[in-house]
Amino acid sequence: FAALEYLTKTRGLDKRVLRKYGVGCANYKFFCNEPSSSDTNSPANVYVDSMCVTFPWIMRASEVAMQEEYRGATFEWRQDGGDGDKNGTPGERVRDGRGGGNNTFVKVKHESEMTALEKHQLRQERKARRIAKKARKSSNAGDDPSANSAGDNDDQQQQPQKKQQQQPLMEEQLRVLHGPWIPRRIKVRSIESKSWQRLDPAGGGFGLFGWHTIPADATEIIVTEGEFDAMAVCQATGRPAVSLPNGCRSLPQEVLVLLEKFDTIYLWMDNDGPGREGAEMFARKLGVERCLLVQPSGNRGWKEGMTNDGNVKPPPPKDANEALLQGWNIHELLEESSELPHERILRFSDLRDQVIHEIVNPEKYRGAGITSLPGFTSLIKGFRRGEMTVLTGPTGSGKTTFLGQTSLDLAEQGINVLWGSFEIKNTRLMHKLLQQYMKDVLPIGLGESNISEVEKQDAMTALTALADKFETLPMYFMKFHGGSEVDDVLDAMEYAAYVHDVEHIILDNLQFMISRQAIDGRGSSFDKFDMQDIAIEKFRKFATDYNVHVTLVVHPRKEDEGAKLGVSSFYGSAKATQEADTILILQSDGKRKFIEVKKNRFDGTLGHVPLFFQRKSGRYTENPDANNMPQKTVVPSGVKAVQDTQQLIKARASSSASIYNDIRGQHPT
Repeated sequence: FAALEYLTKTRGLDKRVLRKYGVGCANYKFFCNEPSSSDTNSPANVYVDSMCVTFPWIMRASEVAMQEEYRGATFEWRQDGGDGDKNGTPGERVRDGRGGGNNTFVKVKHESEMTALEKHQLRQERKARRIAKKARKSSNAGDDPSANSAGDNDDQQQQPQKKQQQQPLMEEQLRVLHGPWIPRRIKVRSIESKSWQRLDPAGGGFGLFGWHTIPADATEIIVTEGEFDAMAVCQATGRPAVSLPNGCRSLPQEVLVLLEKFDTIYLWMDNDGPGREGAEMFARKLGVERCLLVQPSGNRGWKEGMTNDGNVKPPPPKDANEALLQGWNIHELLEESSELPHERILRFSDLRDQVIHEIVNPEKYRGAGITSLPGFTSLIKGFRRGEMTVLTGPTGSGKTTFLGQTSLDLAEQGINVLWGSFEIKNTRLMHKLLQQYMKDVLPIGLGESNISEVEKQDAMTALTALADKFETLPMYFMKFHGGSEVDDVLDAMEYAAYVHDVEHIILDNLQFMISRQAIDGRGSSFDKFDMQDIAIEKFRKFATDYNVHVTLVVHPRKEDEGAKLGVSSFYGSAKATQEADTILILQSDGKRKFIEVKKNRFDGTLGHVPLFFQRKSGRYTENPDANNMPQKTVVPSGVKAVQDTQQLIKARASSSASIYNDIRGQHPT
């Protein structure tokens, strides 16, 4: 009842729409590190039950097979062939069902994989479909009802009945060709805390919420950032709408192929900085010629009486669900959508609304903060997409340690991070990151220690649980070490930005990366500086073109030990400091250490923050009190924890099974 009340009253959604999208509810356990807001005496650092709303990703069997092929796996199902009976006796066994009975998998190419000729042919086909669609509309609008004969009127009266008769037949044909509807996965969101979310089961594929509601012959679709937004659009307009699996942060490749068949795609992300950036990124991935961005300006769709002063225009809604709750005309908001402006040419009118929104809401345009270093975050205002940061510091001062801590803070906020470690191997880097993530000493040398078997088993259980938890972080690593070709590194970065929607890239460090090129018989020290400048220019351009943040480590010149470094201390020419949006220097004189901000293009704030290294956690803190340790990451410990975890998994599986059965009941195949 609590979930239904939340959905209907707080979110303003009809039961009809909730049933159509297969929304359910279930109890899930979430880790709580602070007392409940409703009960201050409740214990902290425990798992608590919470009522959640469940959003299913329902897909055809053939689409699941296609996705699994992209994931390097297989998914087989039985197609009802000519030998099958009307009761659904399995016929020929196929891998995806789109082959019309053959046993081969038809791989869908994305535009990025096509040749120039294939791209041209695809666009011509889309153009022809759009022209045909407009011709059908104008033909229907131009018909003269008075010219119809009595027989024609009878035919028109029979058309709805024929359509109703054809609809079950069409559904049956789709089921035979493409398989039944299958719950791919469910997304779980607590009604108590927005941050309590989960994908069930873990490790599964991605889907689009509401995909099963899209008509098979649909040529346009509305893609929203959240599940409530998609249902709000459908409820207000009746138009097909789905929501992304990870909000505005990513559009997984296995979901990308599902959207290939549509001629027009409306992208309605939240009306803020990250939402606008995400919409533009997705439009480029999907093809700008068929995407329209829904970014309400407030000039259309509002009604008198929406504010206390009926003559005052209200601010534009943040998202589609807010538009529904406030009474905006969502039809008009969609009609206000526009194409993505040219990549290299802009007018003020193209950015007017965004500029005003940034002036009024500056806090929404700050970058991703480093939660463990609040003083540092207050200086740089977070890391923003489309910018480049350069970092230097003396050898052994802790640059990799500092970047490891910042990368974990970003990943724990759901920001996709890519590591390029050219100085130390990935295994050693991950060892360091695991300790920082644990915020405690790892059980090194466990196999050789003189402890009991029970203690070893308990420690191993805790270490395994920590690794399982670390594995869920959206963190990726490049397979480079030592000298590497810059273009090869850029190619890997481009792949990660496109496929994994990486937002923050760390390159540690520039000198190790280009060292092989420098000693490849190309000559003098001027050549080294020249190659370094070219690499920096390419990384700066990549950050802008792909709207990601690039953090680049550059070693300093040879300075006297203990000397304070400055902007001129960066090795090479002034290219690195000129191209950078933010310049950071990790200062260390052997007695004290601090991070200094020497350049800040965002708002000009400069300064420094002291850093104190805590050997046990492998992290920095801004507090000199050694007893003020960061809160340890809680993982199951001991055999009892494993048994409790197994019971929890069984409970989740039982809950998921009941939800899936309910969904299948609402959408029979």
